[in-house]
Amino acid sequence: MAIRTKIAAAMAILLIVAVAIIGFVTVQTLSTKLTNQVDQKLHGVVEQGGIRTNPGFGADGETPYNEFAVLIFDGSGDLIISSQAGFKDAPYALPDIDSPPSDSSYFTVDSTDGDTVYRAVSLVDVDASVNGVPGTYTIVVATSMNDVEASISTLTRTVVITALLVAALGILAAWIITRRGLRVVDHMVADAETVATGNLGHRITVADPRTEMGRLSLALNRMVSRLTDAITQRDRQHERLRQFVADAGHELRTPLTAIGGYVQLYQNGAAAQGEKLDRAMDRIGSENARLAKLVDDLMVLSRLDEEVGGDRELVELAQLAQDAVDDAEVADATHPVGLIAAEPVTVVANEGQLRQVLVNLLTNARVHTPAGTAIDVSVKAEDGWAVVRIADHGPGIPAEHRQKVFDRFYRADPSRSRATGGSGLGLSIVSSIVAAHGGLIKLDSEEGRGTAIEVRLPVARLE
Repeated sequence: MAIRTKIAAAMAILLIVAVAIIGFVTVQTLSTKLTNQVDQKLHGVVEQGGIRTNPGFGADGETPYNEFAVLIFDGSGDLIISSQAGFKDAPYALPDIDSPPSDSSYFTVDSTDGDTVYRAVSLVDVDASVNGVPGTYTIVVATSMNDVEASISTLTRTVVITALLVAALGILAAWIITRRGLRVVDHMVADAETVATGNLGHRITVADPRTEMGRLSLALNRMVSRLTDAITQRDRQHERLRQFVADAGHELRTPLTAIGGYVQLYQNGAAAQGEKLDRAMDRIGSENARLAKLVDDLMVLSRLDEEVGGDRELVELAQLAQDAVDDAEVADATHPVGLIAAEPVTVVANEGQLRQVLVNLLTNARVHTPAGTAIDVSVKAEDGWAVVRIADHGPGIPAEHRQKVFDRFYRADPSRSRATGGSGLGLSIVSSIVAAHGGLIKLDSEEGRGTAIEVRLPVARLE
């Protein structure tokens, strides 16, 4: 059942119950009041002595209407005199009283034919003279309740008709109000169905934020936005994983193919003992080393994707940079490396991973610049950040490659990638490590004027 139907039905039931209760109380109150008025009339007749011991329609028999019926019982309980109420030509039947009441009281009784309801009062042990015979009698005086019954019946019908009309109007009003009030819900349902069909850019129509529906629409929009972001991120990760697997397969296939070719050459006897065999073994060894390096890089990236920076400790960044500069000068004396570190800068980080960041950045600068190109390294603290900047004075990076150099397996110069360009994972590893440490990385390059990579990490707060 629709909610608007439930609300309309509930409204109708409440209105009917309310009108019924009000009507019942009103009818009962009016019935009691009218009955009390009749009792007062009977009391007045009794008090004023208006009861005739020889009742009838007048002494001359010409009284057209008699309001009261009178029953007189003698001491033995026999009805000795009765007088009918009503019109002379059409009197009402007598009250259905077979024996005299035992005490003086007011009571209600039907007529003998059941067509009339009487309100009666009984007077017990009344000393009087009836038909000239003195004695003790019981007298019952009764008057018709037809007018009272008619009034109550009319009021009851009025209450019933009113209850039905009020219920009908209530149902109509509740239906209109709920239809208008729930119109926003219909819009929200339609919007939700649109989103469910796959249109993730669609949003719920926002209602008045001061209402419950308005707050609900805002909450649903936030939920849809978060779900959309989660789905987009999931799809992006799936695409990255697919690309990563494809690139990894491509990179692994090259050294494996080379190794397999040299092994097959040896097995076929084409590589005889001597210089040719030695060269084949050297190539197998170099391709094997390259393959091992690629696998190591892949394992590093895998760990970085699963862990959040590894074990952390206080690391003095200036000293770490000095060690990396010393190692770089030993590894390649053709690239002079200078360090500027005016003061110690401490961060909370995984020392091994930060060393790899510096090694990869310096290696990247050496590999992609001509021999003799100077490399400048600086370490400083700036606005709560530890800033490491590695700049070379080489040819720079073309504009179309600058946004992609941190992607996995990406090379700006494919022609020399396998000889000098590595696997394309060095800067990707740097980016992953910096991100895992809550840091930022920035590339600044211009063709003909060199490349600078700046790494920012939060400075450790020493108590």
